[in-house]
Amino acid sequence: MAEANIAVLIDFENVGLDNMQRLLDQLTDMGRVIIKRAYADWSVERNKRDQLLEMGIEAVHLFRSTKSGKNSADILLAIDAVDLLHRAQIDTFVIASSDSDFVPLVSKLRASGKTVIAAGRREAASPTLVRSCDRYIYLDGPKASRSSGRRAPAAREESPAASLVVRAVEASVDDQGQVVGSKLHQTML
Repeated sequence: MAEANIAVLIDFENVGLDNMQRLLDQLTDMGRVIIKRAYADWSVERNKRDQLLEMGIEAVHLFRSTKSGKNSADILLAIDAVDLLHRAQIDTFVIASSDSDFVPLVSKLRASGKTVIAAGRREAASPTLVRSCDRYIYLDGPKASRSSGRRAPAAREESPAASLVVRAVEASVDDQGQVVGSKLHQTML
């Protein structure tokens, strides 16, 4: 069976980038992430450019006028998702946002036979969005600390190899707090 193609669409104004690498790591066992886009007014968020490049995320810039609303990113993300639905071979859509405004988009994508995962902050997550998706990943959830009670920041700063191991372990933790060796191996690959 072929690997699923995944598109990750990030509502930057809603979720930021702080836990995006952890999300991307979790998605590695679900298929190939072939599209990664973050939507924002990048003239305001210039300091995040290097972080985007490091993660291979395409910055989709919103040109703001004095009359444009706060939902510009949401609208552009939704347009891109529907465009990808019809023009690309995407099996799974990941919408990184806690915003209930995406419920109609989720419904449309699921009605078209696509798997839809949303990801966002626990305290801001819309219960309607959580229920609408096939799966919801809490970006600030306990998974980061489940295996040892805390993250290992020193290892992240020491070397890229240590960082890879820590990220792979965090992404491989199951719901019971266990790390299955085969899943860890696949994640590291």
